[in-house]
Amino acid sequence: MAALEPHATPLPSDEARDPSSTMAAECLSALMERHGIPARQQAAAVAQITGISISQARRKLRGAVWLFGEVMAITQHHGESLDQVFAPQAAPPGPVSPALASHSPNATQAAQFLIEGQALPCEVRLGAQIVGSALPGVVLAAAHDAQGWWVASPAALQAQGIQGPHYQVAQVTMTQNSQARPARIAVVDDDLASAEALGDWFNETGYRADSFTSAAQLLGTPLADYDAFVVDLILGVGQTSHALVEQIRAARPQAPIVLLTGQLRGGAATEADLTTLLRTQGVAFFEKPVRPAVLTATIQSKLDRLANSTPA
Repeated sequence: MAALEPHATPLPSDEARDPSSTMAAECLSALMERHGIPARQQAAAVAQITGISISQARRKLRGAVWLFGEVMAITQHHGESLDQVFAPQAAPPGPVSPALASHSPNATQAAQFLIEGQALPCEVRLGAQIVGSALPGVVLAAAHDAQGWWVASPAALQAQGIQGPHYQVAQVTMTQNSQARPARIAVVDDDLASAEALGDWFNETGYRADSFTSAAQLLGTPLADYDAFVVDLILGVGQTSHALVEQIRAARPQAPIVLLTGQLRGGAATEADLTTLLRTQGVAFFEKPVRPAVLTATIQSKLDRLANSTPA
């Protein structure tokens, strides 16, 4: 993963793309077209409905990772269900091939819907079995293994080691509306491009991130809303984030806090400032340019340890 330059917005990561995300983008784009939203206006529509930035929306429509809540927000906004949006595209266009073996058209099975690394409970009504060359044209399929039925794109099923047989999906209904809340991360950097770049990265990799350019902006929101914090050590000329980190730690005693700076060598930030925060506030530290994947892994590792140490 290339390093994030402190004053440049990164290109979307290929790691954030997978076949199920591309499938979701195609189906949601078709949904919006059915409701009169042309392709050139779809990113703005997605941003408005889901509350993400237009740049994030563009990336998702090009195949970056979708959060399940975003998919639900768009389908519900247009008054359509998941099975209306996804299942009609599961079969290849045109008449059913004679090569497809028959399967009971009314069979409904409890299943797991694979999306963005999660397995969400659903019920699936199966169509005909898919064999041979028909499989590559299928957007959404169902397959069975020792753990039961699974629903996803054929490539996603194969990536999970679920080889088949595969069936067309006539209907899929989610059976649970609630889901684990993604971790929320606050990013504070007085350089707007840097703040938004990291915020976009976290949002594209399954978190919920908000970007701020000053301590005052962050403190204007409840600190309890956030599970982790990424803070630039220098937040203005002659101003360190020392006081802000102390306020965050007072409000969120266990939350991961990561400090970033590219100015140690230039002398704007001193090692004494950094050492004090490392010793007294339990923070982690990265020098810019930071590798966002490593930063994310550090935060998630701390969140995992925190979750495992919390009594049930």
